[in-house]
Amino acid sequence: MKGFQKRGYKLEYADALLKKAQKPKKIMLTFLFVIIVLIAASAFSYSFLSSNQKMDLSNPLSGFSITGNAISPGAQNSQQEITLAEIQITPDFISYLLNEIGAWKLTPNPLTFEKPIINFKIEDKTFHSIIGKEIITLEGSNNKADLQFDTNKKDIINAIQSDTPDVVFKESIVAGNTKIQMLTSEAELFSKGYLALYNSLK
Repeated sequence: MKGFQKRGYKLEYADALLKKAQKPKKIMLTFLFVIIVLIAASAFSYSFLSSNQKMDLSNPLSGFSITGNAISPGAQNSQQEITLAEIQITPDFISYLLNEIGAWKLTPNPLTFEKPIINFKIEDKTFHSIIGKEIITLEGSNNKADLQFDTNKKDIINAIQSDTPDVVFKESIVAGNTKIQMLTSEAELFSKGYLALYNSLK
C-alpha cells in the first residue's frame, strides 16, 4: 500500500486496485470448490446406484420337469402335462435368466446415470429389461437398449430349467443359437460394466 502512495496514488484508488486484483483469485477458488462438491456428490450417487446385489427371484418353471417335448409338474398329486408349444415366455422368464447370468452386476453410466437396458428377441416376441436395484422386464424392444440377445424359446426354457442357467445359455451362444448384438458404443458398454458380462458368456 505504501508503494502505491509513493507513486502518487490515493489510498482509496490503491485499495480499489488491490480488490480488483483479488477478484479472479476468489472466483477461481469458488469455482474449484463447486467442482469438488459436484464430484463428491456424483461419486456418492454413483456408489449408491451401483451397489447392486444378486436378487432372489423365483424360477418361473419351479416345480416342473421337462420330459421329452413336454413339461410336467413335479408334484406327485398332479399328472397334468404342458407341451413346449403351450409355454408362454413372460417378462419373469427374462428377468430370472438375466439375474442368473450376472446382469445384476451391471451399473449405470457414471456420467449420465443412465441404467443398462437389454433387449431380447425370442422368435416373434420381444422384451426389454432395465437393470438397476431390480431387473424390470417389459414386453417390446427399447430403442435405447445397449445390447440385444436374439435367441429361441427352447434354449431359454432349457437355461431356466437348468441348475446352471449361465452355463446352458453360454452353450447356446457358442453353438450359434443365441446371438449378441451390440446396440451402442464400446465406451458406453464399458462404462456400464458389460465387458465382464460379455466375456463370461463368450
